[in-house]
Amino acid sequence: MDELLGAAAAIAALTELTGEPPETAEQDGLLILQADSSRVPAEHWHRLVAVLETGTSYGMTTTAAGASVVWLRIELGETTRP
Repeated sequence: MDELLGAAAAIAALTELTGEPPETAEQDGLLILQADSSRVPAEHWHRLVAVLETGTSYGMTTTAAGASVVWLRIELGETTRP
């Protein structure tokens, strides 16, 4: 249940920071969120990092088209973060 509240908060924060909802996918007990980080103003990067740190793991990648995308994974279920 806490994971779902955390996921909802992360989705809301990413939507606020980027101006659009993040892409979401569920896979192997994980909720994966992806957002276009180029839409986040430089003065709000500390907020973006704080949101990413709520995930079990997170990172940033560049797509083949050259866009910067941040992602985070949130474990669903009874597993705990190491």
